[in-house]
Amino acid sequence: MTPPTISPPVRLLAIGAGIVILFGGMRAASSILGPLLLAVFLAMVTVPLLRWLERRGLPTAAASGVLIAGLIAASVALAAFVGVAFNQLVEALPAYQEQVQVRLSDLQSMLAASGVDTASLQLFDLLDRGMIIGQLAAFFRSLSTAVFDLVLILIGTGFLLLEASRLSTGIEQRLGPKSPLVGRFRQSSRILIDYVVVRTKVNLITGIGVGALLYALGVDFALLWGLLTFVLSYIPYIGLALAALPAAILAWLELGPLAVVIILVGVTIVNFIAESILFPQMAGEGLDLSPFVVLASVIFWGFILGAAGVFLAVPLTLAVKMLLENWHETRWLATLMSGGDRQEELT
Repeated sequence: MTPPTISPPVRLLAIGAGIVILFGGMRAASSILGPLLLAVFLAMVTVPLLRWLERRGLPTAAASGVLIAGLIAASVALAAFVGVAFNQLVEALPAYQEQVQVRLSDLQSMLAASGVDTASLQLFDLLDRGMIIGQLAAFFRSLSTAVFDLVLILIGTGFLLLEASRLSTGIEQRLGPKSPLVGRFRQSSRILIDYVVVRTKVNLITGIGVGALLYALGVDFALLWGLLTFVLSYIPYIGLALAALPAAILAWLELGPLAVVIILVGVTIVNFIAESILFPQMAGEGLDLSPFVVLASVIFWGFILGAAGVFLAVPLTLAVKMLLENWHETRWLATLMSGGDRQEELT
């Protein structure tokens, strides 16, 4: 007696339902899952440093402690710097409020000279000091959640570093050191680590370039905006625009419209050099993704995991792409996700 077969439409429907349930559960648990995934990727990036310290004679526990201490020190220094910068920004709000009124008056006069009825626009209500302070207060209230997430990420990273050697040894003993699955896992880990390292290098160049440009123009808090550029550049396409926006507004208040034009042109040039010249040269073929896939991944993972998903969009999509390459039936999907210039024929 032959077992009953499932028709292709029913099978596709079952697979689709399973995917919806999976991602629905991920979205429901995003407040916990997001920080844990960040901890996993942070541990993957720091594992080579852990191995380097172990080769220098440090035990695994001591090497992990050194790395965690370094991460904590860097986090504290970063939080202190951002706190001081935002405190100075809040203190400077009255002066910026006056500059807002001057710039809006100039804009109102220019529009009136062009025949635009400015009475109904109420330009002075667009940027109210109370609104700005309220937004900043909401931002600082959200810092408590960010601090909790950071603590959770550091704790998770510490435990993963402590367990890295045992997990690797256990997998090899269970599957065998020559297992194709172990080989694919190592290759996937190496590709993801390469992406994070290359992305960090390119972001560092972008942040330094934007910060130097703002400092040369005399824009306040140039170092803060450069740091913001470095962090937000992990978000493809959207991050640099979000980082440049507050600096451009501040430049408009302090220096006028010409400074805004210079900043936009300069940021565009820096971004072109970093993304179109440096990143393709540093990145290997395994990091190749279609621009549309990258943009769609930012939207999708941001919807599923929130802020963590936005930052992890490309690594998670790379992981999905490498997973699809493991089966003949899904390799065509991995091929579609690759960029057009370096698209591989996976057979």
